[in-house]
Amino acid sequence: MEKCHLWLTTEETKLESLKGATVVVIDVFLATTTLVTIMERGAHRIFPAASVEDAHQLKAELGHSSLTGGELGGKRVEGFDCAHLPDDYTSERVTDKDIIFLSSNGTRAITGAKTANRLLLGNLRNAHAIADYINQEAPEEVIIACAGSLGQFSLEDYICANIILPHLNVKNANLNDAALFALDQRIDPHNVAELAAKGRVGRNFQKSGLHELFEFAVDVGSSTSIVGLHNGTELKFMPVGSETK
Repeated sequence: MEKCHLWLTTEETKLESLKGATVVVIDVFLATTTLVTIMERGAHRIFPAASVEDAHQLKAELGHSSLTGGELGGKRVEGFDCAHLPDDYTSERVTDKDIIFLSSNGTRAITGAKTANRLLLGNLRNAHAIADYINQEAPEEVIIACAGSLGQFSLEDYICANIILPHLNVKNANLNDAALFALDQRIDPHNVAELAAKGRVGRNFQKSGLHELFEFAVDVGSSTSIVGLHNGTELKFMPVGSETK
């Protein structure tokens, strides 16, 4: 690996840096966690939408058998079939279905980085699998892109990046300051839940009584699934040796 950069918010996205890079988009609470879970529960494909209008257009193109889901501002989008929580997407509901998904931060980060050579979805559940996949594929350039929250830093996304980075083969790679700091100040995986609970969104989960959902999202290493963007439009499982151009 020649370069490994960590972007802490979508505001850091540089389109010229995406060309030729493998990008890992992280939105722990909750987009990338939910999206990977949807695929694990049997969905055929997921189409990330950049806006409500984009979602409606995709629905018109894909037909009535497709499902719309997601959130804006943490609230279910009016007229959508599902919200944004993993439990909204049971196997019975999504098996072999096309899903159109919109979120305040995650899907916008995905669509904003769709020109990358390879785009992967990272979360705490599949963090170790993501690192293993990248090491196996051995790309020259890697960008770990935290979705953040409306342009602001999100603690849980940084924690996920901090878990992934030490497992990458970055010896002799060009690292930006954020990646250097993450490698120097490693987070103990056993402290992830306690630390994530202190963040703004983590506190909101606790206040809302979403304890099981919180524990699900911070269950480090519980998933081996690798989901990525294909043809710049759809999310599917990633085979080894694939690109997303």
